[in-house]
Amino acid sequence: MRFTPKRLVVGVASLALLFSVLSPIGANAAEDDGALDMYTADVSTEQAAELVAGGLDVAASRVTDAGVSLDVVLSEAEAKALQDRGVDVRVKKNKDGKSAKQLAEEQAASGYDVWRSWDEAGGIRDELYSLAKKNPQIVKLEVLGHTAQGREIIAVKLTQAAKPTPDGTRPAVVYSSTQHAREWISTEVNRRLMNYYIDGWKSGDQEVKRILKNNELWFLLVANPDGYQYTFDHERLWRKNLRDNDGDGQITRADGVDPNRNFPEHFGFDEEGSSAQISSDTYRGPSAASEPETQAMISLLDRSKAEFQVNYHSFGQWLLYPEGWQTGTPSADDPIYYALSGNRDDPAIPDFEPGLSSDVLYVTNGETTDFAHSQQGTLAWTPELGEGDQEGGFVFPDDEAQVQAEFERALPFALDVAKSAADPADPVSHLGIETKPFYLKSDDTYKYGLPQSNFTFQYSYGDPQEVRVLARRDLGDVTLKYSINGGPAVSAPTEEWTGGDRYGGSTSVYYRVMSGLVTGTSPGDSVEVWFEGGGATSESFTYQAVEETGNDVLVVANEDYTGASPVQAGGPNYLDSYTAALQANGTGYDVYDVDARARTASDALGVLSHYDAVIWYTGDDVITREPGWVGGNASRLAMDQILEVRDFLNEGGKVLYTGRYAGFQFSTNTQQLYDPTAANQQCTSDADVLARCRLLGGSGDLTNDTLQYWLGAYLVVSDAGTTEAGGLLDVLGVDTPFTGFDWGFNGADSAGNQDHSDSFITTSGILPTSQYPQFESWVAGRWDREGGPYSPHAGDAYVYSQISDVSYKRLTRTIDVPAGGATLSFWTSYDTEADWDHLAVEARTAGADDWTTLPDVNGNTSQSTGDSCPAGWNELHPQLDHYQTVVDATTCDPTGTTGEWNAASGNSGGWQQWSVDLSAYAGGQVDVSIAYISDWATQGLGVFVDDIEVSTGQGTTSFENGDTGGWEISGPPEGSAPNSNDFVVTTAAGFPEAAVVATPHSLFSGFGFEGISDAATRAEWMQRALEHLLD
Repeated sequence: MRFTPKRLVVGVASLALLFSVLSPIGANAAEDDGALDMYTADVSTEQAAELVAGGLDVAASRVTDAGVSLDVVLSEAEAKALQDRGVDVRVKKNKDGKSAKQLAEEQAASGYDVWRSWDEAGGIRDELYSLAKKNPQIVKLEVLGHTAQGREIIAVKLTQAAKPTPDGTRPAVVYSSTQHAREWISTEVNRRLMNYYIDGWKSGDQEVKRILKNNELWFLLVANPDGYQYTFDHERLWRKNLRDNDGDGQITRADGVDPNRNFPEHFGFDEEGSSAQISSDTYRGPSAASEPETQAMISLLDRSKAEFQVNYHSFGQWLLYPEGWQTGTPSADDPIYYALSGNRDDPAIPDFEPGLSSDVLYVTNGETTDFAHSQQGTLAWTPELGEGDQEGGFVFPDDEAQVQAEFERALPFALDVAKSAADPADPVSHLGIETKPFYLKSDDTYKYGLPQSNFTFQYSYGDPQEVRVLARRDLGDVTLKYSINGGPAVSAPTEEWTGGDRYGGSTSVYYRVMSGLVTGTSPGDSVEVWFEGGGATSESFTYQAVEETGNDVLVVANEDYTGASPVQAGGPNYLDSYTAALQANGTGYDVYDVDARARTASDALGVLSHYDAVIWYTGDDVITREPGWVGGNASRLAMDQILEVRDFLNEGGKVLYTGRYAGFQFSTNTQQLYDPTAANQQCTSDADVLARCRLLGGSGDLTNDTLQYWLGAYLVVSDAGTTEAGGLLDVLGVDTPFTGFDWGFNGADSAGNQDHSDSFITTSGILPTSQYPQFESWVAGRWDREGGPYSPHAGDAYVYSQISDVSYKRLTRTIDVPAGGATLSFWTSYDTEADWDHLAVEARTAGADDWTTLPDVNGNTSQSTGDSCPAGWNELHPQLDHYQTVVDATTCDPTGTTGEWNAASGNSGGWQQWSVDLSAYAGGQVDVSIAYISDWATQGLGVFVDDIEVSTGQGTTSFENGDTGGWEISGPPEGSAPNSNDFVVTTAAGFPEAAVVATPHSLFSGFGFEGISDAATRAEWMQRALEHLLD
């Protein structure tokens, strides 16, 4: 597809729901009470990214031939809203044609056999008190706190002499459950585990007696009592607690906090792992640990000083563990997790898939297990239990045999954890997996490609060469040993690696990464490396010393010319373009050719760490794919390489990433599967291989973390700078390091290979730097669209709305209107969600309440109220009642309490001039607001305003040099929530669409540098890039 002005609109709008949320859409939220059900949405990768980024309650996802199939929990109104937006969503039904809601209703109607509520006589609360009373020798009950509705948050301690033994004096395990209210099976499995220990003690089971004699076992059966009770009384599929977010005295879909996103560990780190929107099912709360349920869990971890925590959830059959806030980031204690969990090939709980929660399921932040490990030193798991044979999702069958079977399936793992608490570094696993003193690479084949799990490398590009090992802490001092060319062993000290800028070092309770330096090598040497300590010796690995120049810059040629997408005749084909530009600037460099190095990624430690800056280019590569493989398959090499680059960035490196399709394979524009194991097999070659494969785009919002949070590209829009003729638009340098420098492509003195482009919506354009300074990014260069709709109408400055949902943005001024009347005109270019988000001109007599909206005399407005009015958007914005009146579920009148509705929606097709007549206010003053009003979800690119002219001269401005002409960015009207961002006076660089996106540590281009028009331009471009990267 080639560029037209609509191409960017379609590209971004189709990816939108940027950080929006689906609130109850339709009637008042309270009317949706009890209306939740499980739905299936069969969507493209792009649509899946929209829904996940929108804070949707996604229970499960599956890769399909056509895209992604998501299981989501929705109200009927929410499902209809998605359908109205073109999403293929339908009620999920089991083999008997029944939905989760129907199964829940049937269970309730027939009376429960297994399930018990919190409040009922003989319910969970009563059982806990009864057990403590009947078994005082081994059971002690503690009230950890109280919920918003006054319910006790109760934990019980099981240990010999429970009451006289001080808490936290024996090795401890916390078994918790029901953070998410609807996950009844988690309550019941944990309850049965608690009773298994009590009954075992009473019956004289020697294994149980040993465990309770030597350990404390804490049980928090219902971590969210309010929400749990609510699922019995009102809504079976309710997830959150019952915080009254909007203070209206009732519980609706706008209420509740997700207790598993409220912990003070990466709290609010991004909008992918949790949501700031109150109606999202992953709403993280107003602040870290704001919720009594969270405070109670923290107090339990403090009290118990637990070595381990098992935090039961459902459903999905996963056995998840940290770290979850970022993909591909195992902890230093990963050997313990692996020993007790196993992997997909041999899991600790049959038919479960163990692994890093961010990779196996999705990214989370503010989550329990990450907090427990990082902040408390408690290694923690999330077993996601199954759904039973009725395929009811969260509605597990009310069947004693099935519930007991689920408990028994998970029991061996739970027992292993208890048996291992006394010596976590030497765990007891029924799988027979043992930990080792040292790890140069993980024993888990699923982690071979993760830099933090594999410290071996084949090539070294410098001396001294840092080498690392994962060492058990109790080994004490660790000595590096190495031999050069088979010579005598050399000893060197090591020290603990404490982590990089964002990760490493904080999850290292029992193991730690130790670092030492190999010195005295020369290019061509073969170096064997191993480590010793505590009487143990590690395995060894051998690397080849290749370069030792001391140059500042490394060129990583990642053309994949030995691969299959596309098939190429030899290579590298474009390396000379880069080396010539570096030579022209007098910059020393080295080269790492991925293909020539046996298709091996450039290792962050062995190769990249020796340079201040890395130029990573991909040439004509579209998808990194092994020879002979077919479409839809990517080599693990692609993920290996980007994760090595991320590790380099984490330790202060600087990167330029460029290529004809650079980043494309990691984006939502394509769907590529890779095998994460050491085998690196073609995913579509075999059903068993396919089952273990993952999307190259990553988990969570299906866009690779490194693109978004390290390289500044939140969204990738394919071909947004490509012309109808198949060439590329020119690029205008608008900010550091390319300010005032422009360039073109495919000149006679260039590679002439540029026929594809990308543009990037910058991460700071979506996640403001004021709130997310860690993701600072900006537009360094933008595509030069002649007459384009997103450049200022005239001059260099204009007003831009930015992108956000649930917003009411106003540009406001008071104007004196003479007796003869006056006219207000302005130029606007807009792209809003058609029929849902609107641009209007509001007016009232100055200081009065007689609000109305004014029509554009040029015909650009209409009185169509669109779809957002009957859907109930006046609940978001009560101001709209002045202009609109809801008639029924599908229609509205364009008149309200004081005025009429006149507005525009959709895409303007470029700049258009509006003119409004102010004569109704002749002889007085009028307050005028140019207003952009948005609903719950889905954004276009926003609204641009320029060249305001008032016939009297008052308020006339083109916004140049900061002159606003007295117009103010006044914020939303009373009754609307604060805007997450607002109108801003800016230049074209303020619109966050980039041909080159910059961060303080990177440059990422939507084109290949080799295609820039001529050598002189490339040399200057490189000079500017180097000034930024080597600063």
